[in-house]
Amino acid sequence: MKTRFIYAALSLTLALSSCSGFLDEEPLSNVTDKNYYATESDAEGAVNAIYETVGIGSVSQWQGTGNANTPYGGVFYNDFWLTQDLFSDNAEHDNYLYANFDNFSLPETDGKVKSLWYTFYRSINTANIAIDKIPAINMDEKRRNHLVGEARFWRGLLYAEMAKIWSDVPLRLKPSESVDALFSVERTDQLEVLKTAIEDLTYAKDNLMDDYRAGYGRANSLMAQAVLAKVYLIKAARTHSKEDYQAVVDWAYKVIISGKYDLYPDFQDNFIISKKHGIESVVSINYGAPDLWKSQFNVSLLPAEIRQYSPGGNEGPSNANSWIVPTEELYNSFAEGDVRRDVTIMKDFTYSDGSTLVFAESARYPYYFCKYWDREAEPMGQNSEQNYPYMRYSEVLLMYAEALNEVNDGPTTEAYEAINKVRDRAFKDNGSGEHDLKGLDYKSFRQAILDERRWELVLEGSRWFDLVRLSTDFANEIKRTKPDSYVEEKHKLYPIPQYERLLNDRITQNDGY
Repeated sequence: MKTRFIYAALSLTLALSSCSGFLDEEPLSNVTDKNYYATESDAEGAVNAIYETVGIGSVSQWQGTGNANTPYGGVFYNDFWLTQDLFSDNAEHDNYLYANFDNFSLPETDGKVKSLWYTFYRSINTANIAIDKIPAINMDEKRRNHLVGEARFWRGLLYAEMAKIWSDVPLRLKPSESVDALFSVERTDQLEVLKTAIEDLTYAKDNLMDDYRAGYGRANSLMAQAVLAKVYLIKAARTHSKEDYQAVVDWAYKVIISGKYDLYPDFQDNFIISKKHGIESVVSINYGAPDLWKSQFNVSLLPAEIRQYSPGGNEGPSNANSWIVPTEELYNSFAEGDVRRDVTIMKDFTYSDGSTLVFAESARYPYYFCKYWDREAEPMGQNSEQNYPYMRYSEVLLMYAEALNEVNDGPTTEAYEAINKVRDRAFKDNGSGEHDLKGLDYKSFRQAILDERRWELVLEGSRWFDLVRLSTDFANEIKRTKPDSYVEEKHKLYPIPQYERLLNDRITQNDGY
């Protein structure tokens, strides 16, 4: 067992040596720890490796499935967003590998939990290498600090997400160069982990420059401020502190008044590939650029029946597996006229000859997710050039509205303006105010935020934690949609992987698992 772990730890340490050229950088090869960290180009390569680990994973996607030491893709490739909609009332599984999340029978031995844990720490360790090694490189000080800032941006974001998913986690701030040291690490309190994440993101905010390494998907100061708002929201879910909610307000407001972001006129514009780096994209994980692996939205979400029943046998997705599908309750929860429903979920498909395949009549499920399928750019629905939208501007507005409601024990004018801006776009009201919210008290506005985030952020890694944070009855909220599930209060966290605990008996398990 320890031999297997040594392999995993060494693969963490060597992660950056497999960098394949993220964002037009030259690939690294024949790199050793002794000769690598000498120049600005070396420093940039070390940081580029982080982007790869959060995206495609720095290993061939065919080398593992989460049941071995090489998980399938990077942090945001599949399981991060798939499991958070399954572990809620939004989705059900059509792939047995995700059954434990769907029915809430999630054991600590689940391969997807292990895969997530591994990919998070692989990315964090890659960031730790950059943070540890770059300061010793003789180069322009501001550029050096910028590169450290990029690495700390990602480490802060990743640790905040781990604290959200598992609460207390081992806080590793140095590269894993000694295997033995990893066996003595204990879990760190969630608030201390979040404190470190805030320190990392604050450093990033203060040191990231707009005129160096600027590019789509690269960390910048305003992105760090947006993620700070999200981290304080994660913290506030634990502390219920108005001070923390005020921090959400303050950081979100800085992003709002910057004028850099806005909502697309049409919700669907967010998922048109030619517009993926547009005005609404705050933080995204890049896929499909030159020399970059593509994402698997189409493979994991679309139904094979479209092509199977096509008149000529050649229309629609050619490699579709529909790992998860929407619940009927999610589809029915959208109000009439809300354009987000049909952008997010499809119940039929019309072929070029005008005939229509109705899923309820001919497919395994009556509804399928289609949110990330740009049918014009990718008619065959294979691996996609869609980015993963970790944060869109609409989420900044909704975080701002939520936090204002918490700080003021009820919605303010600004809170209404923020949520109604999102709703105006959803119903194409063009400023008429027909679907504006008004006259709500604290509790009803809180519920409105929970609902609005559900309709706006399907498949964006949101619903599970939104229920954890905002639902008044987490278990029963889900049981209304999944009455046969085994959902309990313990499912407000994921289990710590058994694999990790067998290797390190100082790591405790979350209650109930």
